[in-house]
Amino acid sequence: MTGTGTHAGSFGGTGTAPAASTGTAPAAAGAVEERLGDPFDDANPYGFRAVLAADEAGRTPPGGDILTSLGLAGEPPASEALWHVLRALHRRSPRAAAGHPPTGAAADVVRLGATAGALDSALRITLRHLRARRLYGAAAIDIPYLRALLAGAYADLLLSEALTVLAVRGGDPRPALFLGPRVMQGALDRLSVVMGSRFYLREGEHAVFQALLGQAQRVLFAPGGPARPAAPVTPDALLATPEAAELCDPRLLAAAPGRRLLTSASRRVPQPAGPAAEGLHAQLGDRYDAGLSFGLTGHPVPDRP
Repeated sequence: MTGTGTHAGSFGGTGTAPAASTGTAPAAAGAVEERLGDPFDDANPYGFRAVLAADEAGRTPPGGDILTSLGLAGEPPASEALWHVLRALHRRSPRAAAGHPPTGAAADVVRLGATAGALDSALRITLRHLRARRLYGAAAIDIPYLRALLAGAYADLLLSEALTVLAVRGGDPRPALFLGPRVMQGALDRLSVVMGSRFYLREGEHAVFQALLGQAQRVLFAPGGPARPAAPVTPDALLATPEAAELCDPRLLAAAPGRRLLTSASRRVPQPAGPAAEGLHAQLGDRYDAGLSFGLTGHPVPDRP
């Protein structure tokens, strides 16, 4: 079935439009999210505290058995449903999904694309941090430069997911394989700058940020990983299709800093500005307050505000 749900379709808010998934994908993602629970809950055996403890001890974080226990381990290795399930695991820890790596060239898109879950959590942690902090006598979340960085990371999350979904649905996989990892890594790097000294803390709810970034890097750029296109592949033609417009408002995708990584001489790319930045930031805040994923589908997540 094609469900309806909150979707990155309205420039000024969350919007309601066809969800970016077909079949049982949203239900599978919801089942995994419900079973894994609130990652910010220190008592949760699948939460960030447990993930960090496992990371520091060199163990595989908990949660990798969730696919089997929910009867989802048999999903096709290049399916959209499996991407949603692995994304939910990556939202807690990319290493937690290590026991369920999709295999095969087409499935490489799913494996890399699932790392959007780690970016979702990093963005959520950063937003929480800025809402609670004051800088120069003002709430940090109200500083335009920091708002623009949040908006850019959010747009890059939507861009990376759009490339993944379009590839899984039969579109050109090369943009997802070549540009997707760079988009996610760039967004994570910028969020680490926003976190400032908090990035280095190994206690409190910020502590897992560094672990998420390191684990995501290993998935995205591990030696011997997926075979990627040897030359840059622009996503412009793919993102100009009606299928892309159905997934996400083209104005949101056009504002993504990652779109400019192929033409910029450095990794420093312009961030969203003006109405684009404010629209993205408003939508991001709306989703956070409503307890929704920051990804394309905007499905409910158990994270406490």
